[in-house]
Amino acid sequence: MNSIAASKEHTNPYLSHRLFHASPQPPKTDQHFTFQSVIIRQDEYAVSLLAHKFSGVTSSTGKLITASPSPTTSPSVNTAAVLNAAAHARNAATEKAALKEVLPLLEKRPNDVGLLLTIMNLYVLTNHHAAATHLLESFFRRLEQSGSGSDLDVRFAPGLVAALVSLYAHQGRHSASKNELAKAAEYWRKPHKSDSDAPSKSLMTAAGTALLESQNQESLTAAGEIFGSLYSQNKTDKAAIAGLVAAYSLTDPAQLPSELVDSLPQSERLLQGIDAAALEEAGVPSLAPTSQHIQSEAARKRAAEHKVPVKSKRIRKSRMPKEFDPDKKMDAERWLPMRDRTYYRPKGRKGKKKAEGLTQGGSVETEKERVKTEVQTAKTAPGKKKKAKGGKW
Repeated sequence: MNSIAASKEHTNPYLSHRLFHASPQPPKTDQHFTFQSVIIRQDEYAVSLLAHKFSGVTSSTGKLITASPSPTTSPSVNTAAVLNAAAHARNAATEKAALKEVLPLLEKRPNDVGLLLTIMNLYVLTNHHAAATHLLESFFRRLEQSGSGSDLDVRFAPGLVAALVSLYAHQGRHSASKNELAKAAEYWRKPHKSDSDAPSKSLMTAAGTALLESQNQESLTAAGEIFGSLYSQNKTDKAAIAGLVAAYSLTDPAQLPSELVDSLPQSERLLQGIDAAALEEAGVPSLAPTSQHIQSEAARKRAAEHKVPVKSKRIRKSRMPKEFDPDKKMDAERWLPMRDRTYYRPKGRKGKKKAEGLTQGGSVETEKERVKTEVQTAKTAPGKKKKAKGGKW
């Protein structure tokens, strides 16, 4: 079994599967420890997947996932969930094909942390970081609404918080990263419903550092409390000392003990050998162009110099109209109707009146109205007499 696990070549996965299961089992009085049995079981699942025994892996890992509480941060259970998703994907050729097979499982097991992380990883591999972020945010909201102590421990688990902060950082959402770290630090710093211990200082240090960057009064106070709790746990922690001094030096310097301030290096020693006047006269430095930038610029110039002129497309004779003159300039308005062209001038009075009616803002007088207007004009015109009755004037 050890020789199979240590080998880097998998020429025959079916033979590896046979040899793995042919190894002798330990007696009942000499069983493996839990961490050993978990690793051996994971190796068994991996060998079975290489041998295309997807149904067996799906059934075995499914029983293990169902028997454990959900959600959980147990590594063995979450690893089994990842292998279960791989068995459902059935060695899919692409990440998109694997997503299509694995996504329906999330509807059946919405609180499966291992399955959730697997789908998030597939989203990241396909450059859908926003979808991965939305998936984890929705999972956190469900856990917050439940109000259970175990659910809240999973919600503020350092690994899941770090995953969300990494996604925020990739999208440039720095304020969201700070808020998430502050919420996690606030949860673990105050008494909570479960008996879980606070995580390692890495999460608290990252949260305190993010709060220090905001330069907000409330954020600085919270950062001071975080670094104060870290300093009470370890008096020699340099990160806690530096964070505590940085927080209280801006909010309440009187709370800083003198031994904390003296433990930090003096500013004169840090600035020794630096000429501030020379730096001010030098101004803002400009970065020298790198060799790669110079090569790319030279290549661009050579490409511009040797650019081949584009040849005009030749029209077939069969597609040319009759009496076509290639030297004659084509009419730019040949695609427009004749009455819409700028050089169109209708002939005759009737044509002009009709053209005016077709243009925007022109007269819309009809032919009957025009005749009626001419008759009225003739009746009221001066110098004309009405015709007498009987044909006499």
